[in-house]
Amino acid sequence: MAEDIFGLSLRGLKTMRDLVVRPSLVFDAARCPDWLDRYTPSMRLFSSLVALMLLLRIFWAGDDSVMYQSMVGQLEQLVANGTLTGDPAQLAESYFGTWALAFPVVYLLVHFLVSMTVKIWGPDASRVTRIRLYFAALVPGIILANLTLLATPLIAPAYLAAFTIVYLVLCVLAYGTTAYLGLKASFASPYSRLWRGALFALIAILTDTASSLLSNVVGGAIAAFLHMSAI
Repeated sequence: MAEDIFGLSLRGLKTMRDLVVRPSLVFDAARCPDWLDRYTPSMRLFSSLVALMLLLRIFWAGDDSVMYQSMVGQLEQLVANGTLTGDPAQLAESYFGTWALAFPVVYLLVHFLVSMTVKIWGPDASRVTRIRLYFAALVPGIILANLTLLATPLIAPAYLAAFTIVYLVLCVLAYGTTAYLGLKASFASPYSRLWRGALFALIAILTDTASSLLSNVVGGAIAAFLHMSAI
C-alpha cells in the first residue's frame, strides 16, 4: 500500500494534473500503445488513488469516529436481541478488517467489468482503449473522493448528510466534465460530447455506489463467517 501511495512518480502527478485541467491530451494519448511515453497508464493511477482512499477510510474509521461508533451501536443492538454473540467492539474491528481487504478488490473489479461494456468513446476505440479511457475519466472523481475523506473528520455529524450530498453532486460533475472535455478531439459536436459525458457520469456514480455497497456486503459476510467459525 505504501508503494502504491508514495510510489506515484512525477509522471503520475502530471497525468492527474492534465486529467483535471486538460483531459483531452490524456484521452488522445490513451489511444496510443505507449501513452505517447508521456502519461501514467490510467488503471495504474486509479489503483494508486484507490489505495490512498482505502488508507484515508481506515483512518476515518478510528475508534472515536462517527462511522465506527455507528457500527458499534448497530452491533450492540444485534447482540442485545440475540442475532449475534460477542463483544460489539471486537465485532466492529473484525468487520473493518475484512472490509479493508474486500474494498479495493471489489471496487476495482466492478469498475473493470463495467469499463468493458461502456462504448461512448467512439467507433475506433478498441476494448483496451475503452478500459483506458474509462479509468482516465474516473481519476478526477476519485481525487475529489480523497479530498472529501480528508475533510470528513472536520465535519460535524449534524452536517454529514448535507456534506455527502454536495460531494455526490460535485463527483457527478467531475465525471461528466472530464468525459466531455476529454472527448473534444474525437467528437466535434458539443451535443455528442454532452450526452456522452452525462451518460458516463451516471454510469460512474452508480458503479461507485454499487461497488461500495458490494464491498460492505462482502466484508460483512467474511467477518460473519470468521466469527461463526471461531464460535
